[in-house]
Parts: sequence; C-alpha cells; structure tokens
Amino acid sequence: MIENRMDTSQRKRQRDQRGQLLTLLNGWDPAGLLQAGAGRDQYDAIVDQLLDLLSRTTSESEVTRFLEQHVTEHYGAAPAEASRFAAKAVAWYRMLPADGE
Repeated sequence: MIENRMDTSQRKRQRDQRGQLLTLLNGWDPAGLLQAGAGRDQYDAIVDQLLDLLSRTTSESEVTRFLEQHVTEHYGAAPAEASRFAAKAVAWYRMLPADGE
C-alpha cells in the first residue's frame, strides 16, 4: 500500500515536471510551429527525452547539442538560441525539489 502511494506520487511528480518542461518548450517554440498556428502538443516528441537528459546531466552544452540535433531532426528547422534555452532548462531542473521533498 505504501509502495503504491509512492509510485502514484512519483508518477504525479513526473507528469508535473513534464508539463512544466513542455510549457517552457512551447514558450521558446524552437521550430516556430506554435507561432504558425500548430497545436500545443507539437513538442511532445522531444519533451520526454529532454527531461530524461536533464535527469542525467546539467551540462548546458550537452543540452544545447541535444536541442540542436533533435529539433532539426524532428521538425526540419534549426532552433534559434538553443544555448539560451538550454541554460533556462538546466536552471529550471536544478530548482526542482529533490525526490521525497
């Protein structure tokens, strides 16, 4: 029973983090899709991978490389200001409460 609550709590935390990161991505709109009228779920294809990367590293240069590669691969457009967004994403991730807080 306690394990079940922890799993539920962990899943909720992951959903919340994913939603926050997707909001950040949408605000940046690296491929200009939202500005062109696309739906707010356009960056779903990279948000989980980006969140996973942030959980493993807080290297802004590694996050920048990830963004440049994946945005270009998935959306066919090189993202503007990837390093600036990487710094923002890393800062956001560092501010998240640690597990159990």
